[in-house]
Amino acid sequence: DDTNNVSLLNTTQTDVYYKLPPGIHENALISNCILESHSRVYHNTVLSDTFVGVGAILANCGSVTCGKNIKYGQLNVTVGAESGGGRRLTVSAENTMIDVCRDLGMSRQESKPQGQMDSPFCNINIIGAHSLVRNTPTLESVYLSPHASIVAASSVSNTTMLEYAKIENSCTVSNTLLQWNSSIINNSNVFNSLLMEEAHSGPNNLVASSVLGPDVHVSAGEVHASIIGPNTNAHHQSLVIGVLWPLGRGNVGYGANVGSNHTGRLPDQETIAGEGIFWGLSTVIKFPVDLSFAPYSIVAAGTTVVPQRITMPFSLIVQQNEICNIIPGWVLSFSPYTLCRSEHKFAKRRKAKRHDFYTGWTIVRPDIVDICIEARAALEQVQPAAVYKTNKHVRGIGACEMSEKGRLSGIKAYTQCIQLYALRGIFDKITKSGLSLDQFASNMLVNSAPSRAVASAQTVCWSPLPWEQDDVSHWSHQLTVLQVEFPIGDSSVTSWLITLLQRLVRLQQDYGNRVYDCKARDDTRGAKTIPGYTHSHVSADNDPVVKSVFDETRDIVDGVERILLDTAVDQTRSRL
Repeated sequence: DDTNNVSLLNTTQTDVYYKLPPGIHENALISNCILESHSRVYHNTVLSDTFVGVGAILANCGSVTCGKNIKYGQLNVTVGAESGGGRRLTVSAENTMIDVCRDLGMSRQESKPQGQMDSPFCNINIIGAHSLVRNTPTLESVYLSPHASIVAASSVSNTTMLEYAKIENSCTVSNTLLQWNSSIINNSNVFNSLLMEEAHSGPNNLVASSVLGPDVHVSAGEVHASIIGPNTNAHHQSLVIGVLWPLGRGNVGYGANVGSNHTGRLPDQETIAGEGIFWGLSTVIKFPVDLSFAPYSIVAAGTTVVPQRITMPFSLIVQQNEICNIIPGWVLSFSPYTLCRSEHKFAKRRKAKRHDFYTGWTIVRPDIVDICIEARAALEQVQPAAVYKTNKHVRGIGACEMSEKGRLSGIKAYTQCIQLYALRGIFDKITKSGLSLDQFASNMLVNSAPSRAVASAQTVCWSPLPWEQDDVSHWSHQLTVLQVEFPIGDSSVTSWLITLLQRLVRLQQDYGNRVYDCKARDDTRGAKTIPGYTHSHVSADNDPVVKSVFDETRDIVDGVERILLDTAVDQTRSRL
């Protein structure tokens, strides 16, 4: 009736087609369909075996049909090697990266995932309530949850779309699962893939046989047979083939070729990318390569990485003549601003709310610190030399070479990172306890921290997964590191804690200064090179990342001063 028609016109949907009155108009053929009230079915050529829900729109499409015995919401994806093997995953429309990692055998938890619920066979398209499908020539076997949309696509088949997922503008999509608010847009082609919540493909992108994790953005390039973890960006023309990158958080630069997976015999090679890896401009990665124990490392522009396994975290890998040069811990020493900005960026850009419970891990955490400890030990256990070449000289540098200066720089960088991590832990524990330092010392059980199983970079294995750690093990780990880095010796626990807090202040102030200097170097260089640079760029003094680090430093310095002052007062009273 007229009242219902008016209420439907007052919709919050922005597409102009929602202003059409409900009804069935000028369709050439409709066969074996269920069209619910207040749906809009306009100007379609062939429409068969289709359910159209309340308030949904199906308009100006060509052939809308459904195959036989379709299982919506399930998909088999083969990642890694394109031929001669491969890793077969069975994924569902609501999977998380936790599920994918378990299916890969990466999880260290004893419990195995339960088998996937088997979807019933279906012989009908589902166009859910208030969803939108228009101006698409070919649709076959599609499932649209409420408010999903397909607009001006070229062809969509065997595809499941959850709420607010969208496919738009000349895209070809088949055998694909799209989670909430994911999208495929503008001349992109996606086949046999899962896009998790807030993952976006396009414009001008090709994705095949891959899993894109939450908050992943890929455009203008190709992704084949890969797993791309959360918060990863590949915004430029680049190639990613056979890359297992479940922890993501990285970046693929323009012209990067992370896909030399063919030996001349078979395209049967693969690579494992560590968390936060940055593939620079025009890099060439020759498979197999394993950087899973080199998280947050940078492969510099124009670098060719030959097959190897590198286990030096936060490193810079740069082309030098015929061989790559590695500077262990370079990001920690010379670009700490990068890590601070990344922490802010990951927190700000995490829009996938259904995955939020596991994607918010911090960069410096127990498993990353363990990798730093092992890398530092490898650097310390060699006899000094001018140049070190490959793993034969230093375990963990792969097929690269390293200078003595680089070795010493790496030891210093890892030591500062390890100690600052543990010292921040003791400060937080004291602050949150609400106890005086003497009371905290009396309750503290030194040498009580339990040992824990650690994935060693010396063996070929999967790197640890951050969501398999908890707050209790985090503090236990920090306490263990403290006792190794700063042995208590004959000192009282209170004196030991005072020494630790004083050391924390020095390291935190040095860290804050290095973050500032890192950004200020760019300011100085830019001002000397580009006219008007200072007027069009945010300076280090006003940079929000630098300010947040200075605020954190100020809080720690003030907190330590209060603790030490209260301790001095308590000790004076006890003597009186």
